[in-house]
Amino acid sequence: MFNKIFQEWQNEIDMVMNQDPWIKKLRGGELDLCHYKGFLLETYHHAGLNPQIQGYCTLYLKGNPRKIIDLFFRHASSEIGHDLLALNDLKVLGEDVEKLAGRRPLPSTIAFNAFVLHCIKHVNPLSYLGYLFHLEFLPTQNGPDYIKILKSMGVPENALTFLEEHATVDIGHNKMMEKYLKDLIQSEKDLDDIIFAAKSSCRLHTYMIADSMKNGEDLFS
Repeated sequence: MFNKIFQEWQNEIDMVMNQDPWIKKLRGGELDLCHYKGFLLETYHHAGLNPQIQGYCTLYLKGNPRKIIDLFFRHASSEIGHDLLALNDLKVLGEDVEKLAGRRPLPSTIAFNAFVLHCIKHVNPLSYLGYLFHLEFLPTQNGPDYIKILKSMGVPENALTFLEEHATVDIGHNKMMEKYLKDLIQSEKDLDDIIFAAKSSCRLHTYMIADSMKNGEDLFS
């Protein structure tokens, strides 16, 4: 199950995220600090809800699986405050974070969060695992390369705390993901719903990142 999800997700990363013009510019070292700032701002808005979303999912898990619920809440607790890492990275880069924190998220950011909430309640609560799979595996797969590129652009070490945290801590979360999948998947439909959510999360995250970089160009140039 894990290998099937990973392969389907990786195919989507290759076909969608890695083909996006903004991601290609990032990989080519063609972006500026303004684009990274835009990414940090929307990441702050997106990541701030993730601990609550993981807790929300437990309301819909069938059979009230106590051990998994306990693991979910410990996992969610470890994510609290990660949004503030992104905000502090913006502060290090010289931005007025008190003013920025009050800005409304971009529609693509809201859509990314809203998608998983819709799936949990109206499709299958295990869809959440596809969303989580994308968020946990993306940093461990691509984070180190992106960090090197950003450093080459002049981003200082102390303004990379969000990305560096997730490139390392999410390795442990990846192991938790394997347990979630093993203990919770009970049917082919569960597996299909998780794969759909993982692939959709890749697409929605790509849209959010692209919008964030364009917004960063408008806000911070």
